[in-house]
Amino acid sequence: MPPLRYRLLALDLDGTLLTEQGELTAENETAVKAAQSAGLTVTLATGRLLVDTLPYARRLGITAPLILHHGALLMAPDGTTLEHRTITGTVAKELVKIARELNLSCQAYAAGRLVVEKVTTWTRIYLSYSEAKPVIVPDLAAYAAGGISQFDFLGQPEELARAAERVRQRLGTAVRTTSSHPNLLEVLAAGVSKGRALEQLAEHLGISITATVAVGDGLNDLEMLQIAGLGVAMANAPEVVRAHARYITASNNENGVALLIAKLLAGEL
Repeated sequence: MPPLRYRLLALDLDGTLLTEQGELTAENETAVKAAQSAGLTVTLATGRLLVDTLPYARRLGITAPLILHHGALLMAPDGTTLEHRTITGTVAKELVKIARELNLSCQAYAAGRLVVEKVTTWTRIYLSYSEAKPVIVPDLAAYAAGGISQFDFLGQPEELARAAERVRQRLGTAVRTTSSHPNLLEVLAAGVSKGRALEQLAEHLGISITATVAVGDGLNDLEMLQIAGLGVAMANAPEVVRAHARYITASNNENGVALLIAKLLAGEL
């Protein structure tokens, strides 16, 4: 086997490592384990909570810190926090206020927990895809005053578009918004991105950013693909994401990650 050109591989989960049905295929699992055996450090870079990421990390034998909440949280699988960029209490309270004005379901993430004021239909839909057990508080604004990792608006795309515009008008550059699903508008602290988190992780591990590979399919993966030594888009990614990648692998339903890893280990990339 030729010497590895890259030393750190960051994989998005949904739409990348996992199939459309949310499954981790045997081919991808075997490939990720082979990459680690060959000396490549692997991490997961996702918008998910630790509780929804950890099962995959454990199954894959990943011990490196994980990139969570779109880069707001850099946390080791044992729960040790390396970096945490939070939305300030003042801003968080304004986000809750906007949700109330628009009568939108909302939720906050704090200390690795999903926090809600009430469980709505949208909350139940979200929880059908998550292992999180929501913490119900009497006043989400009061709770969020202590600072949060992420804030979500949940609803129909047109409702979320109105929320995004109101967030832009009220908070401007104090936050950044992203979306990993048509029914989710996710709000993060300014400057948060998977790319920035990858840069921090590489520095923590003593690895040059040029020796990193980032793989993703969504708009929230763009910064990560641009900053990595090798940015890889899935074939199922939107054109704007594929346009910013240096390499395009097969889709998530065609074991694109496994095919990419085979090329990395063979020294073809």
